[in-house]
Amino acid sequence: MWEEKPLSNVSPVMDRDHVLSDGTVIRIEPLRRGDRWAVVGLFARLSAESRLRRFLSPKSSLSDREVAFLTDVERVDRAAMTAVDARDGSVLGIARYVEYVGRPGVADAAVAVADDVQRRGIGTALMLRLIACARANGFQQLTATTLWENRAARALMRRAGFQARGSAGAEIELALELGPTIRRAPGPVRS
Repeated sequence: MWEEKPLSNVSPVMDRDHVLSDGTVIRIEPLRRGDRWAVVGLFARLSAESRLRRFLSPKSSLSDREVAFLTDVERVDRAAMTAVDARDGSVLGIARYVEYVGRPGVADAAVAVADDVQRRGIGTALMLRLIACARANGFQQLTATTLWENRAARALMRRAGFQARGSAGAEIELALELGPTIRRAPGPVRS
């Protein structure tokens, strides 16, 4: 596994505007180390069902340790993208990947979108940007686990190119092959 030191020389990444089908403009931008407000704010906008679907178990709150983990980004082995409403700066969704320990080049991906803006293309836009980031950072495969009952997540992953790989009980695991790439050395995340 790579050295786990924070990046101090992260170069700024340009925001990327995305226009939803209803004309709403969102910015897809990297989550920054320590953007606690973004993670906590999005979590507050998720229903109990959405939290269950994102975390695969009931979750009424995030501990300080969980928030710290979710905001420990801007590294090649883990990155996160946010969808930000261009009108008011609110965070509408977050997609992230984290490299598996002991499996270089393979990362787990997840996405969450606020309940009041779901089914508008935000999750797809986030996932496509996250895939591009993982590919730029030398990953060969992304995996995702969701509940069988979560048709929206399965459809999103299918649109992004993920394929079913296996299942256990109520969960299904999907995978996306990114192809052979040259693995980047530790350093600033590219997105």
